[in-house]
Amino acid sequence: MRMKKLATRSDLRALFAATEASMATTAFSVGSAVRATVVTTLAIALLGATSAAANDVDNLISLVGGTNFYGALHSDDIDFTDTFTFDIGGAVSANVSLITIGSGASNIDFVSADLNGIALSLSTNGFLETGSLGDTTFTGPLILTVRGRSGATGGTFASYSGTLNATIIPEPSSALLMGLGLGGLGLAARRARA
Repeated sequence: MRMKKLATRSDLRALFAATEASMATTAFSVGSAVRATVVTTLAIALLGATSAAANDVDNLISLVGGTNFYGALHSDDIDFTDTFTFDIGGAVSANVSLITIGSGASNIDFVSADLNGIALSLSTNGFLETGSLGDTTFTGPLILTVRGRSGATGGTFASYSGTLNATIIPEPSSALLMGLGLGGLGLAARRARA
């Protein structure tokens, strides 16, 4: 399966313009925070997503800090299975969120989502759809799989994005070594006073 990068400056400008235009003509009021979130979501999706003939996304994401963004941009109205692999090893406490905002050709309906086989709680399908999984302990790498259907047709795009928050859980030997080091410092301080 051949993969191609979607991100070009003209693609990004056209997507921002189309998003702003569609939001301006929408029958309801969209706050600036929601508008900024949607535009940011589309930018993340466009810059970080890859497109394949089967409309599926498969990304390897290097963890940066504790919070990591992911997203996908779809341009065909077919079912998709997107896989995001977060390269982290060892024991990890992680939580994940997922969101899409759109209707008609910009709509995405989530069918299921899971992180290392543990299902995310998904809202009902509609204009605003979300998914989440609270703090759970995993052994890395973390693999997020999102399944759904895109409403994108005729040159439109449908996208979603989310965050994954991960904290490495120290191994017991590391905690023991830190405890011994602190004990040694306390003993040294006591001897210095005596």
